[in-house]
Amino acid sequence: MKSIWILLCCLPVFAKTSFPDSLLIGNVKVFIHPSAKSILDAEQKRLGGNKRFVEGMKEKMRFYFPVMEPLLESAGIPNEFKYLSVQESGLNPVAVSSSQAVGYWQFKATTAIDVGMKVNANVDERKHIIEATKGAANYFTRNNRVLNNWIGTLLSYRLGLGAAKKTAYVMEWAGKSDIQVDSSTDWYVLRFLAYQKFWADEFKKDDSLGIKPINQAELICYGNSCGKNLYQIADELNVSYDDLKKYNPWILNDYVPDDKNYILYHPSNATFFDNSLIIPEIMPEEDFLLPPKKKLKNPQKE
Repeated sequence: MKSIWILLCCLPVFAKTSFPDSLLIGNVKVFIHPSAKSILDAEQKRLGGNKRFVEGMKEKMRFYFPVMEPLLESAGIPNEFKYLSVQESGLNPVAVSSSQAVGYWQFKATTAIDVGMKVNANVDERKHIIEATKGAANYFTRNNRVLNNWIGTLLSYRLGLGAAKKTAYVMEWAGKSDIQVDSSTDWYVLRFLAYQKFWADEFKKDDSLGIKPINQAELICYGNSCGKNLYQIADELNVSYDDLKKYNPWILNDYVPDDKNYILYHPSNATFFDNSLIIPEIMPEEDFLLPPKKKLKNPQKE
């Protein structure tokens, strides 16, 4: 009898938590080991600690998600991935990390260019909600072709594809529709699961109580901007130049370049804007690959 008690005392004790036993992310059912639940609950408690913050973030999500959702859907990316942009930047277009990742989806400049965005002296599409989401869709698509699991692909967003391929459990997840996470799983994945569950529950709660936002702005788009000065566009549309600049921080000067048809956006009080969206063009696999470095005769000079 004594030996049984000793054995029981040696077993891990997991506090009872409110986090569910599993979540569905795209086509992947993620089972939550009890050892991870306290971590997930702590993340959710941190998110819900400030009611003003929660309501402010929900307002941002209602503003941006209707633009992001059809772009992700048309690319075949799980709808739940929209919450990763919240985790990455708090939907702040001018957010800059300590590693110089920028914008809604926190891309470094070289990676942003690699997945189809323009980053130069005139524009920085990492700060453009549509172009940055297209870039993220391209990144996810590229990596999921290799990893064949959306949670592994999600982790590759932090680690990079090379490091993700060297992570044993990521490769074990490849091709599987059922996986398990525990306390040893990378914090980035656990934080995402907490964010996804918390914010999705917040919107479900509002829907169940019939809570609707008052005067919620909608993001609307304007595409007739090629080569125009922002002052000219502001006069043409009878909107404030300051507002136009505020909602389009991706324009780094006072004019829109003429190298392509850029989309400006503005809150819905400017009802003459075009509300159409351009679906993302998913790049062929060969277009994701940077050209190989030229071999040097003396590698030490590289």
